Amino acid sequence: MEDMKQFTDYFGFDLGDGESAVAWMRAGKKTEPQMIELRGRKSVITALASHPEKGLFIGEEACHLPGADWLQVRFKSRYLQDGAGAGSLIMMFAREVMNTLVADGRMDSPETACFFIGCPSGWPPEVREAYRKLFVRAGMVNCQVVSESRAAFMFARESGELRVSDDLLTLPTLIIDAGSSTTDFTFVADLAERSLVASDFGEVNLGGGLLDRMLLERCVRRSPQRRQLEDIFGRFPQYEARCEFEARRVKEIYFTQARRGGGLRAESAVKLYAGRTPVTLDITCDDGDMAELMACPLEALGGRSFEESYRASLAAAAKELGADQPQIILLTGGASRMPLIEDAAREIFPGAQVLRGLEPEFAIARGLCYALRIDQRTKGFTEAVGELIRSDEMEGLVLARMPELFAAVSGPLTDKLIDETAPEVFALWRSGGLKTFDDIGGELSGRMARIMADDEMKAALRPAVAEWVMRLRPDIEALTDPICDRFGLPRTSLRLPESLDIGAAQIMVGSDSLIKMDQFKALIDIIVATVLASVFGGGGIALIAAGPTGLISGFVLGLLAGIVGTETAERLLRRAELPVGMRKLLTMSYFRRSLGKRRDDIRTGICAELEKQLDPPSEAALGMVRDIAASIEAQLSRMMERAALMIH
Repeated sequence: MEDMKQFTDYFGFDLGDGESAVAWMRAGKKTEPQMIELRGRKSVITALASHPEKGLFIGEEACHLPGADWLQVRFKSRYLQDGAGAGSLIMMFAREVMNTLVADGRMDSPETACFFIGCPSGWPPEVREAYRKLFVRAGMVNCQVVSESRAAFMFARESGELRVSDDLLTLPTLIIDAGSSTTDFTFVADLAERSLVASDFGEVNLGGGLLDRMLLERCVRRSPQRRQLEDIFGRFPQYEARCEFEARRVKEIYFTQARRGGGLRAESAVKLYAGRTPVTLDITCDDGDMAELMACPLEALGGRSFEESYRASLAAAAKELGADQPQIILLTGGASRMPLIEDAAREIFPGAQVLRGLEPEFAIARGLCYALRIDQRTKGFTEAVGELIRSDEMEGLVLARMPELFAAVSGPLTDKLIDETAPEVFALWRSGGLKTFDDIGGELSGRMARIMADDEMKAALRPAVAEWVMRLRPDIEALTDPICDRFGLPRTSLRLPESLDIGAAQIMVGSDSLIKMDQFKALIDIIVATVLASVFGGGGIALIAAGPTGLISGFVLGLLAGIVGTETAERLLRRAELPVGMRKLLTMSYFRRSLGKRRDDIRTGICAELEKQLDPPSEAALGMVRDIAASIEAQLSRMMERAALMIH
């Protein structure tokens, strides 16, 4: 289907086996779908007739067309068995519907009109695509085939007619679409639909059309002109089709009044001109007739009656669902007016709330319109969020805030170094496990590299990263709030959760990370210098800084430097192997105090080393920015999918 932004008219086309309906709404308007009259009726009989001079006719005009070459009815139900033949009839019927819409000025142009076509939820994708192409050939160039169960769900959610909230419609729902030729059962949970094989006795077409046929046969049998009628039906099938649809109308009148109590009677008459004198068929239905029709065994239903078959289908659906029983039951389709449809559903699913609209025969067409509008808005919303995700805005935002991230994570890194790793290495040197001061630096580098790749370090960095993300949120919201406003969604729909873990701790460690211990020689020197100072001067010797030379000032260092030179003195001290006994004189508490005094210097040094890679940004820094932005964008994408479900 083409880009939906160009469309001006939305149509929901419910082509049924017995009757069809078309709903319309103006694109971009918050209005309710309107039912379109086709040849003077909102619900048109799905009938197609051909006249040798006048061409094709649909609906009641087809059924009453004098001199017709042929009349075809109930061709949708034949589509799966007779794809080519029935498909041709469907295409011709759809073309006449399209021509009527154009002639009546119901659309600006076929090029700017979009159609959603209903189909049973059990139809596989390849059948739906072949079905869609029929309507494209009929002139509905922008169309999509949508399951009728989804249309019913959208009707229930959007129309307000059923007085249910969005929260209620999130509950497990069974949709029963009782049509003319079939009754479809679809289970919807977590917005995923599942077509049920609601029969334990083989493939069955259980629809209201069976009752139409039985009522017609019953009225013919009791007519005093039975022989003439049977002869006419044999010679003129179109007359039989016309009478069957009149029987359908009588049945519908009966069921429309059925809730008022007993003693009902619906009637009509059809006058057939097939000879010198017309033949009249009286079609009547009362309580006795309907009770017998419902209880009559049918070969088409495996020897069961209509009522038995429907109850058996519901029971099979309940069995197939197992523990996933519905809490809501939606009834759609003209046949859902029959009391049996609702009563049996309540009996077999006693814990479910049963819902049906005022005009169930139009629920699918209107629901298709709602689905089309929602899909349009959803597509626009997802495109807007997708455009943001694909842009460089998020990466630019993250890059600008990287110094704050480095400042945040340098604290936990410093704490790990000073409070745990350095004292452990000092203890190892103190016990003789390391020979020289230089060995302290090597051991410290190796341990820090391993620790930073460990889950424990990642966990230590996570709170700092989470705090940084929270400071980043206002900048992100400045990008997402306008999108939510445009599509009428709460701004919270795209707000990052406080528990968001963007994985920055994992990004900062590893072989390609920003933190590589060979870049932190100055910091290691500070720690080694602290040990040296502990040995040669106690707490009164000032430690100066942080550079690759790691100079130590004080009396001992000054004396030694005066004899052999500063650089030689440092090398001698670093390579000296002190006796273990002398090392034992150094206490851990003194070392911790001495190192703790330099905590701020070490933290500043770590932060400075990280920030060096931002001016200009190194490949490692850009890689980290891309990874963080990708984590945020992935979260936005997940939130987008949930937010799209709230679009109305």
